[in-house]
Amino acid sequence: MFESIGRAANLFREQRARVYRETDQLIVRLLLLEWAVLIIVALVVAPESWQEQVISPDLHLWLAILFGGAITLVPVALSRFRPGTAATRYTIAACQMLHSSLLISLSGGRLETHFHVFCSLVILSFYRDWRVLIPATLVVVLDHFLRGAYLPFSIYGAAGGTAWKSLEHCGWVLFEDIFLGIACLRSTEEMRATAERTAALEASRYANQLIMDNSRDVICANDAEGRFLTVSAACESLWGYKAEELLGKSCVEMVHPDDLERSRLTNLEVMAGQPVTAFENRYIRKDGSTVDVLWSAYWSESDQALFQVARDITHRKRAEVALQKSSRQLESAHYSNKLIMDNSQDVICSLDAQGRFLSTNAASQTLWGYEPEELIGRCYLVLVHPEDRAWSREAEEGTRARGKRSDFVNRCLRKDGTVVDVLWSASWSAEDEILVCVAHDVTEQQRVEKELREAKETADRANRAKSEFLSRMSHELRTPLNAILGFGQLLDRRELRSDHRPHVKHILTAGQHLLGLIDEVLDISRIESDRMQLALEPVSVRLALQGALELIQPLAAERSVDLFAPAAGEIDYFVLADCRRLQQVMLNLFTNAVKYTPAGGAVLIKCRAGAGKVRFAVHDTGTGIAPEMLSRVFIAFDRLGAERSGVEGTGLGLALSRRLVQAMQGEIGVESILGEGSTFWVELRQTESPMAVRAGKKNSGARVPAVGPLSVLAVADAADGSAQAIVAGGRSI
Repeated sequence: MFESIGRAANLFREQRARVYRETDQLIVRLLLLEWAVLIIVALVVAPESWQEQVISPDLHLWLAILFGGAITLVPVALSRFRPGTAATRYTIAACQMLHSSLLISLSGGRLETHFHVFCSLVILSFYRDWRVLIPATLVVVLDHFLRGAYLPFSIYGAAGGTAWKSLEHCGWVLFEDIFLGIACLRSTEEMRATAERTAALEASRYANQLIMDNSRDVICANDAEGRFLTVSAACESLWGYKAEELLGKSCVEMVHPDDLERSRLTNLEVMAGQPVTAFENRYIRKDGSTVDVLWSAYWSESDQALFQVARDITHRKRAEVALQKSSRQLESAHYSNKLIMDNSQDVICSLDAQGRFLSTNAASQTLWGYEPEELIGRCYLVLVHPEDRAWSREAEEGTRARGKRSDFVNRCLRKDGTVVDVLWSASWSAEDEILVCVAHDVTEQQRVEKELREAKETADRANRAKSEFLSRMSHELRTPLNAILGFGQLLDRRELRSDHRPHVKHILTAGQHLLGLIDEVLDISRIESDRMQLALEPVSVRLALQGALELIQPLAAERSVDLFAPAAGEIDYFVLADCRRLQQVMLNLFTNAVKYTPAGGAVLIKCRAGAGKVRFAVHDTGTGIAPEMLSRVFIAFDRLGAERSGVEGTGLGLALSRRLVQAMQGEIGVESILGEGSTFWVELRQTESPMAVRAGKKNSGARVPAVGPLSVLAVADAADGSAQAIVAGGRSI
């Protein structure tokens, strides 16, 4: 508002200054013309008017030239060098009135020349400044009174004049000044009002231009044919065209072909006097892409122009499409959830902060015997068994604290009074203060689990009874068996008849076989009852392999089977195992390989390390194992039909080996090709050599306690089943 007032004042000052300058030029040109007229009057009229007076005609001519030039050239100079100033205006006003006085004087005071005074005042009112009338009036008054007193002929055309004539003449001048002053004031007010209207119009145009320049919407005006008359800068972002490119261009050229007819009909409706506020169509942008546009338009009959506002709604249309798609998906998901809830065998429900049912599905009738309508608004605790209500409430509070729980089981009372076991899964929404729950009937599952627990306890008792029976029977069998083996060995050392010695060999062989069977059964029993004591420590694969090979070489030589073992440098690894049990596993694998390899065959032993593990494999050139029998290789007492081959065995060696390897945190497996042979492998975790560890500790400064002389007692089973003890001194006991 203040800017508009200031602009109006500036416009007023500019307009007034322009009027001053233009009026200066107008009156200056008039003064030049009047000067010429004065010279002509001095030459033509003055001699006739002053013929009765004793005055030379040349005096009037020089007066017209010199005095007229003075009162003409001074205003001309001021208008040239100081146009529009107050001094220039007042000087021009005084000189104009002096021109009137000179004209009256040259004409000899003719009456008609006095009208030049009134005309000069009117001309001076062109300044629209009443103040210029003051110097002009003063000049007229002084001129009339002075010349009326001293040169009356020059002003009245008679030899004598009275002061009343001068006073009368001045009165008429003042009378005209009043009306001219009022006219000047009104003209000034009109000029001021015009300046204010112009300032307001400029402000409005500026505001409109700001709106157009900064509006994200396109604001434009089109003629009746659709050609752009004006358009805002936003057209570049909407259509890709600059405003200059669109001026004179028809908007019809940019409308999408499919929307042309509809757009044309809408324009006709707008031009018929029906403004549009929400018309949508598509436009083709400069780059060929399509944009959705929302139009508001009205027709101005006076301007013969269509004023429009266009808004880009492409993103909104895409959002609407996405929203419609999301709504469809949401409806589909809601329908799917409803189907799931209606067809779920589990109860899906929601509870409020007080534990009251907010919603539940139809499965509540199956689980608790209540229809959903019967449960809404009731607390779930009324369904819980009285003995389980306290800790059910605690579980509910814990779920709210943790956010969710999925392993809570309690007992609920059905409508008919029966008890049902329920597994709850719950999730708490703190924002909505809703507990969403899923209740699953686990009555049958609880019953089955109870039966399984009872069956397991029964099996464990039976297993312990079996283990105790085997342990006692092994001791009972070992005592007479040792006696039989002892007497058999005594008989074998005596001089026997040739037909008796094979019988003694059979007694010893059968006894040793039975003793090995008892040991294997006891080992399996110990493993099953978790009574097998293993000492896992770093074990040298090389030493264990050499020990097993020394024991199997006599059997291999007897059966004419070649043994191929890796060089000592290739197997210098250490594994985490029980030394005695590892050697037992190796011996079982070597024994099986030799027994099931025909004479002339070979057994190949390989060993490699990698990925923190050591694998050794035993490959034979025997008959192999059928693929369908590989899954039964490690089953106890299952010899896969080998009992008909004449090869001795119990079917416990591989089963025991598997359990021993697993107890040592390793793996055992078999690969076989029927007719080509089999490969049994064992994989154990690799570890460092104990000597390397000890050396590392020594290098790190760790103190190793000193050890004095020790006595070592070793007890080992002899080949004939007797015990042999060896002390450090080497004496047998």
